[in-house]
Amino acid sequence: MQNVSHDNRIPLKAVVDQGYCVGCGACAYKLGTAMNINRYGEYVPDLDSLSPEQLTDAGIEALCPSLHPELNEDVLARESLPPGLPFDRSIGYHLANYAGYVKEAGYRERGTSGGMGTWVAAQLLDKGLIDGVIHAKAQTRDSLRSPFYAYELSTTMEQVRDGAKTRYHVVEISKILKMLEQKSGRYLFIGVPCMVKAIRRLQHQDETLREKLPFVFSLICGHLKSINWSLSLAWGAEVQPEQSRTIQYRTKGEGISARRYVYRVSADDGTTVQKDSAQVPGGRFNSGAMMLPACDYCDDIVGETADLTIGDAWLPRFDADEQGTNMLVVRNQVINDLLQQAREQDQIMLTTLTVEEAALAQAGGLRQRREGLSYRLLKAQKQGIWCPTKRVKPGEFTVNRARRRIYDLRTEVSIKSREVFVKALEQGDFSLYAREMDSLVRKSRRAEIRGSFFRLAFNKLKRAFIKFGMLPKSASA
Repeated sequence: MQNVSHDNRIPLKAVVDQGYCVGCGACAYKLGTAMNINRYGEYVPDLDSLSPEQLTDAGIEALCPSLHPELNEDVLARESLPPGLPFDRSIGYHLANYAGYVKEAGYRERGTSGGMGTWVAAQLLDKGLIDGVIHAKAQTRDSLRSPFYAYELSTTMEQVRDGAKTRYHVVEISKILKMLEQKSGRYLFIGVPCMVKAIRRLQHQDETLREKLPFVFSLICGHLKSINWSLSLAWGAEVQPEQSRTIQYRTKGEGISARRYVYRVSADDGTTVQKDSAQVPGGRFNSGAMMLPACDYCDDIVGETADLTIGDAWLPRFDADEQGTNMLVVRNQVINDLLQQAREQDQIMLTTLTVEEAALAQAGGLRQRREGLSYRLLKAQKQGIWCPTKRVKPGEFTVNRARRRIYDLRTEVSIKSREVFVKALEQGDFSLYAREMDSLVRKSRRAEIRGSFFRLAFNKLKRAFIKFGMLPKSASA
């Protein structure tokens, strides 16, 4: 990365060149340029054909999630959400927090976790509160760099249901927003926190978009994965990258716990392979393999500007249920009323969570994005490297040596995996990637276990006690 003074104004091109672009597509939408997929399987805006005046336009720069910290999540939330909501630094503004799952047939079974996100979206459509849902859906692939998923508009109940399950995959919003310009009506947008932040910044400038998108939902996000990560899972299951057609990142089934990420990948000959991602080098999600570099400089894992946040309720009392349980952070009264009514009608199971429980359900991600981020910001500051200004301050948290080692290794896994996988693709040799990454991922995992041994052992023991009825499910995490 280029050394840049922290006081200089950073243009969009520097954000892209230095690896801080999340590939959201907000700038491309306003500039009328394309979003391309680079050699790492990540979206980046095509800025080469634009004039210097376009690239340094303050209004365009203000759309970039990595620039203009005066429009951070706290500010956007106060602008976009109802006034007077309680605030917590871990989960932002909140009206209510729940754990739950859908009892109605099909939703939980088809969903990654409890099926709540798809169900709420379907309810809004069924009640006429929206005319459609903008969400990521499977695509027909015709080349090595083709995305497995992209944003589409669903306008029927069945189309909405077909959009169930989490997508650990990059997406961009420019194409779907261009299409939305030609449509009237009101729609729900669903995305990860950086995409939601980009939508809120666009709405900050565009009253029409505020009217067209009255509801915005966020998925809890550990980090974004490139297309290449999906190709690595396919290759690890002995499906050649150029022959891989579809991928499902989490699969439910007897004996598959909620915490196991068992995936399915299909080839162009119609064969489907199922495998535990932990058996593939870099396949364990939290290893950080092929994470976008920008994700190391994000401090919002729960989509704090969204009307509703949906994720997994990673608490011991829910882990024993292999069908999955969602965590919900509600910031919109219409959504909360809908949930309360559905609970009374026994359509859903809903358990109220305290703010502390909601934060604890995503404790690992919060450590990475708060404590870990403060360490990474301090390192960048000492090295004179520009990086985005966040709500977390450089060196704000005291990070011991063991934790610093963990954060350094995670970053190393992310950076090295991107480069090594490209070489493996060029040489047509998965073993090149596997050899390089296996030892590094193992080293990172050993550091995590040593640094978190007692906490990991305690939580594993508690989950086992709850599963076998030796502790009540109401036991605190």
